[in-house]
Amino acid sequence: MDLETIARRFDEDGFVVVRQVFTPRQISTFNQALATIIRDVAPRLRPGDVYFEDAPDRPVKSLFRLERHDDAFSALLEDARLLNVVRAVYDDPLATLSIAMYFGKPARSGSVVPAHQDNAFQCWDPPEALTLTVAVDPSTCDNGVLVCQKGSHKLGFLPHKPSGLMGFSQMLIETPDKKRYPEVEIRMDPGDVCLHAVGTVHRSDANRTDQSRRQLGIGAHSSRARVDPIMLARRKAILERLHSEHG
Repeated sequence: MDLETIARRFDEDGFVVVRQVFTPRQISTFNQALATIIRDVAPRLRPGDVYFEDAPDRPVKSLFRLERHDDAFSALLEDARLLNVVRAVYDDPLATLSIAMYFGKPARSGSVVPAHQDNAFQCWDPPEALTLTVAVDPSTCDNGVLVCQKGSHKLGFLPHKPSGLMGFSQMLIETPDKKRYPEVEIRMDPGDVCLHAVGTVHRSDANRTDQSRRQLGIGAHSSRARVDPIMLARRKAILERLHSEHG
């Protein structure tokens, strides 16, 4: 991987895609681990650790802290290639990978994700943090592809409001001008990785196809980033209200 080019594109656009980082065999390992966690662990987790789609079979929408449930994901947080990329992006040899997540967009029932910035949930100050998204399934223009607004990370943190949606409790009050900050579909094949900043505005549409669009997410941040207590308190209050309303 050309770390200098990756870091430059990330700085300019707020996101960058790196192709074929993981092999088919590694993706198969992640698939097997996910199947076990979804079958055996997800049903006993609380909201906040897992969310389900509002469909009769209740497929998993998102699941957090995968590293607690399988060694494949704890090892992922030590992956030297991913660490090198993040450390190059932030010019910080102490930058770390901190959490492994799962984002499902199941066939026919994957729901809309409203436009937001991840820092509404992660609360970093300074916002030197990003999410690495690993494609487990093909991500196409039809099955709920991740859509990022190019350059929107340079706007700083934008006003959010409660969304009322389980799994994505906040959304932007107003999205940036799409002519000035054009939307880009992040189409990926299994094994590809996308990095997007916590300040990058992004969203995804519903999946109405017969092809699932599952992805792993890995949270990363520089050694300079700290959690902002005011932002965190606001996030917790919104979550508590949402969870109480949905029982």
